[in-house]
Amino acid sequence: MSIEVRDLHFGYGSGEVLRGVSFTAASGELTSVLGPNGVGKSTLFRCLLGLMKGYSGSITVDGEDTRRLSARSLSKKVAYIPQSHYPSFNYSVFNMVLMGATSQVSLLSSPGPRQRAAAAEALERVGVAHLRDKGYTNISGGERQLVLIARALVQDAHVLVLDEPTANLDYGNQIRVMEQVRQLTSQGYTVIQSTHNPEQAFLFSHSVVAMQEGRVIAEGPPSRVVTETLMEKLYGADIRVCSLYDDRVRVCIPRSVTE
Repeated sequence: MSIEVRDLHFGYGSGEVLRGVSFTAASGELTSVLGPNGVGKSTLFRCLLGLMKGYSGSITVDGEDTRRLSARSLSKKVAYIPQSHYPSFNYSVFNMVLMGATSQVSLLSSPGPRQRAAAAEALERVGVAHLRDKGYTNISGGERQLVLIARALVQDAHVLVLDEPTANLDYGNQIRVMEQVRQLTSQGYTVIQSTHNPEQAFLFSHSVVAMQEGRVIAEGPPSRVVTETLMEKLYGADIRVCSLYDDRVRVCIPRSVTE
């Protein structure tokens, strides 16, 4: 199930935030939307999730225009995974994941055996089944992010939209979360994430979309997008891109540090 964005324009009042954004997130791939703060990544994601209606252009999921889908219908195709957060109540990990099943039951019904089994399976899939009975606010940031991913899996949508999933996580948790995200693509999920981290985009993504001032300035395989010229243009810094391990990893370093 792929997402296609074509000539997307959106603005607040007289200010245009998205300026002709076009890209495709292919089925079974991780697409990273890369760029600094204020380039329109969050607005783009709100449009993808159906939260913004006043745009021009088109967003299609599996060939269907999202503007023709109800919120409930769209939730069966696209799931949103926010940055790790603290809810008002310290729900158990299992109940946090079970909340992902709300789109599958009526307003007056409770999740049944099928939904509870799906929640247990999702916890297993992301490797946190051992946390099932712990309080959500009592586990680490990386574990909370994996729980949110499990909750999205229970929603049974096959497009996952992640807003900076490793923000505020230590390095080890960043790697653990991204390894799980990448593994989901091998199971057929289409994943779109926003990130500020060029190295992470290079290491885990199948495709990178680089944004600047509301526009896509580059799109393609990480090896073609994560370059010195483009990173300097994106971030306004004098950056050296170093290739490691036969060009399988790239590291961005301030040029002043290497001189």
